[in-house]
Amino acid sequence: MILRKEFIVTDNQTALNMGSGTLEVLATPSAIAMAENTCMTLCSSPLSETQTTVGTFIEFKHIKASLVGAEIMVIANIEESTEKKICFSFEMFDKDCLIGKGKHERVIVTTSSFLSHIK
Repeated sequence: MILRKEFIVTDNQTALNMGSGTLEVLATPSAIAMAENTCMTLCSSPLSETQTTVGTFIEFKHIKASLVGAEIMVIANIEESTEKKICFSFEMFDKDCLIGKGKHERVIVTTSSFLSHIK
């Protein structure tokens, strides 16, 4: 299964505003959040109302900078899926230029049980 999701880079997502750098370009933490959001959206439909997924692993290579206003396309693909874990690969593009790529894992949990264990 594959999902393509588009994001527009905002001022709040820059390295300067995120505190991860000094430039007004897409921050690596913001790029990772875009990738994670796309993966989460891709795997959310088959879950029951009492379930959700939580991110447990991310590997990301930020290849090229993007400016505020850039249209970022994230393409996520489910590589492997079990009863409890979903593994993804993803790529990120600014126009036709690859700006990032990586892998992500999410674990399927029962929401109430998960929350009760962290209180």
